[in-house]
Amino acid sequence: MNPSVKKRLVPVLLACLWLVAFYLFFYSQELPNAQKMENGDQPTRWVVWYAVDYFLLENIAPVREENAPASGWQYLPERAGFLLIALFVYSIAYCLGTGLFHLIRGKIKQVGRLEWHALSLAVGLSGLSLIALGLGLLGLLSRTVFLTVYVGIILFWAVMHARSAGGFQPWIGRVKSWFLLTYHKTSNAQLPISSPRIWGSMILAPFLMAIFLGAMLPSTDFDVKEYHFGGPKEYYQAGEIHFLPHNVYTSFPFLTEMLTLTGMVFYGDWYWGAVAGKTILAGFAPLTAWIIFLFIKRGWGEHAGWLGAIIYLTIPWTYRISIIAYTEGGLSLFLAATLLGAVVTFDLLKNKKKKVGACLLCTGFLAGSAASCKYPGLISVTIPISLFFLGFYLRSVFKKERTWKELGLAATLFIMGILFSFGPWLAKNLYETGNPVYPLLYSVFGGTDWDRQLDAKWKAAHSPDHHQLSNLWTSFVDVTTINDWQSPLILGFGAIAVCLFFRKSSRVFWAFIYLSWLFLTWWVLTHRIDRFWVPMLPVASILAGVGAGWLLGKMKGYFAIPLLIPIIYNLAFITTELCGYNAYLIHLDDAKRITASVTSPEVVYLNQYTISHPGRVLSVGEAELFDAEFEYDYNTVFDYSLFAYWIGQPDPDLPEGEWKNRPAKEIREKLSSRNITTILVNWQEILRYRTSYKYTDFVTPERFQYLQAQKIIGPPIERTPFYQDADTLSEQQREEIESWAPELLVKIDGKLYFITTQIFPVSR
Repeated sequence: MNPSVKKRLVPVLLACLWLVAFYLFFYSQELPNAQKMENGDQPTRWVVWYAVDYFLLENIAPVREENAPASGWQYLPERAGFLLIALFVYSIAYCLGTGLFHLIRGKIKQVGRLEWHALSLAVGLSGLSLIALGLGLLGLLSRTVFLTVYVGIILFWAVMHARSAGGFQPWIGRVKSWFLLTYHKTSNAQLPISSPRIWGSMILAPFLMAIFLGAMLPSTDFDVKEYHFGGPKEYYQAGEIHFLPHNVYTSFPFLTEMLTLTGMVFYGDWYWGAVAGKTILAGFAPLTAWIIFLFIKRGWGEHAGWLGAIIYLTIPWTYRISIIAYTEGGLSLFLAATLLGAVVTFDLLKNKKKKVGACLLCTGFLAGSAASCKYPGLISVTIPISLFFLGFYLRSVFKKERTWKELGLAATLFIMGILFSFGPWLAKNLYETGNPVYPLLYSVFGGTDWDRQLDAKWKAAHSPDHHQLSNLWTSFVDVTTINDWQSPLILGFGAIAVCLFFRKSSRVFWAFIYLSWLFLTWWVLTHRIDRFWVPMLPVASILAGVGAGWLLGKMKGYFAIPLLIPIIYNLAFITTELCGYNAYLIHLDDAKRITASVTSPEVVYLNQYTISHPGRVLSVGEAELFDAEFEYDYNTVFDYSLFAYWIGQPDPDLPEGEWKNRPAKEIREKLSSRNITTILVNWQEILRYRTSYKYTDFVTPERFQYLQAQKIIGPPIERTPFYQDADTLSEQQREEIESWAPELLVKIDGKLYFITTQIFPVSR
C-alpha cells in the first residue's frame, strides 16, 4: 500500500474502531433511572433498541387504549395560543436585539450576517426578561402595559434601522430589495439531497416537533412546580414582583422565569400562561444549536457546523431540559452565545484596525445573562470568559501590541455589559435583603430572613459530600456514558476531535480546556446533580461536530452509519416516559387533571374541598403548590418553618425541636389573622427532607395532637389520609420514622402502612 494512502487510512480506521467499541460499551450500560424489569434486573439501553420500532410507530399511529384520555391530532389547535405567544415574544426579542446592535454601532460586515442576527436574538431575549423584571417591580404586570412597551420596542427597532441606513426611505428600499433578492434566490434554489440544509433539516424536524409538543404540556417536575413556575405564579397573582421570604429560590436570578411570567401576562392565566412560557423556553434549544452551527462553521465549514447542531439537538438531555423548563436550557444558550461573541471578538482583535467595542459590550452582556439564569453561570461562563479576555489583553500588552489604556477600555466595556444584564438582579437582592447574591455569601453580606443555621443547611445541601479523587473518573464515566440522557455522539466524536486537533487547532485546544473547567467546577463546587453539568453540552457538541466533520470528509457516504445509529435510538428514547411527560396530543384539560393527580393528589383534593370550605391553607412540608387553585401559606425546606414560628415559641438558645408550644389563644389569633381554615401536612415530603436536606424537628405528630387537644384543629378530614405500603420504604426511611414519628406507621387489615399526608380542618 502506498505510504501516503496508508497514512490517510490509519486515522480513519482507528476512529471507526473507537466508535464501534464505544458504542457497544455505551449501549450495554444500564439505565439508572428506569424501572426494574419483571425479573428484577435494571434494563440496559439494549432493551430500548429492541423496541425502537414500537416506540417510533407509536408516535405516528398510537394505539388507543380503552378508557384512555382523549388524544389525537384534532387537539393540536389547542396549542395555537402557546405557539403564537412564543413566536410573538421571539419577534419582539429580535427587534430589541437588532435595535440595540444598531444603537451601539455593531456592524454586520464585521461580525458576520448570521452571527449578527443570532447574537441579536440572544441579547433580545435577555433584554425582554429584564423588561419583565422592571415592569413587575413597578407593579405593572398587565397585558396592556406589556403590549405598549413592545410597541415601543418595534418603533425603536424601526428608528435604529432607519438611522443605520441613512433614513427611512433608504431603509425601506433596502428592505424591499432584500426581500426581492431572497425570493429570487429561494425560487431558483435547487439544492441537492446531499446538501446539509436538506438532510440536516430532515434529521432535525422530528426532534424539534417532539421538543415543542412536549413543551406545550403541563409540567410534572417538582422544582418547576415549586419555584420555576411557583414564583412567577405568585408574582402574577399579586400583580407585582416582590420579596417572597417563604421561598428562597425566588431570590435567585430569574431570567428564564421572567419569560415564563411574560407568558402568563400575555395568556391572561397563570396556569396555561406557564405552559406558554415553557414554549418560549423550548425555543432556546434550536437557537443554541444555530449558535453552535455558526461557531463551528467559522473554522471548519458548513458541513461540520450542521453536524454540531444535529448532535446537540439530538441529545436526550436537550429534549429533556426543553420540555421540563429547567434553567439549564437558558444557561446553555447564553454559554454558547457568549462563546460565539468571544470568538467573533477575538477574530476582530487580530485585525488591529477594526473596532471591537460593540462586540466586547455584547459579549459581556451575554456573559452576564448566563449568570442571570442561575448563580452557577458566574463560575461556568462569566468568570472564565473574563479570564480569557484578560489573558489575551495582558499578553498583548506585555508583547507591546496593545497599551494598558486599551486593556482598561476593553475591561470597562466588558464589565459594563455584565452589569447591564446581571446588575439588575444584584440590585434587586441588595434592596430586598441587603445581600446582592442572596442567599449566597451570608458570612460576607448577611441577609434578611436568613441566619447561620439556614446558611449551614443550605451549604450542606448544595455542596459535594466528598472530594475523593478516586471518584473523579467515576463521575467522568457517569457524565459521558452512564447517564440516561447522554448521547454517544458526544464522547464518540468529541474524543476524535481532541485526539486529532488538540495541538493543531487553538480553538479545539481552548474548547477542551473550557470543557475541562466546566466538568471540574461541577465536580468540585456543586452537589453533582446531573442536570448541573448539562451546560457542558454546547461545548462538547462543538468538539463532537469538529470530529464528525473530519470523519464525514474522510468516509463520504459511509459516514451516515455511525451518525444515524445513535440518532435513531435517541429519537425513540426521547419519546418514552424516561425523558418526561410525553402525551403529545392529549386533550389539554385531561393533561392538566392527570399531571396534577400524579404530582399533587392532596392539592387536587383541596381544590375541590376549599370550594365549600373557603379560606387559606397552611401547607406544612409541601411546597409543590403550583396546581393549587386556593389561597395558601407555605415555606420551602430552606426557609423558616411557618408552622414552627406560628405554633411554637421561638428560642434562639434551644434547637427547634425543643421549642415549647404557644398558648392556644395565641395560636388561634395567628391562624385567624391569616384566615387559615385548613392545615395540610405532607409527612412523605418531610420524611424525604429529614433523610436528605434535613427538616425542622419541630414538626411532629405530637404537635398536631396538641392542636387537637386544644380544639384548634379537628381530626383529619375523612378519606384524606394518604397511605404508602410500609414494605416499599427503604431501611433508612423506616428507621427514621420509627425514631421520629412512629405514630405514622399504622396497621390496616393486618398490613402496615405509612401515613404520607393528612389534612386538618381549623376549628372556628
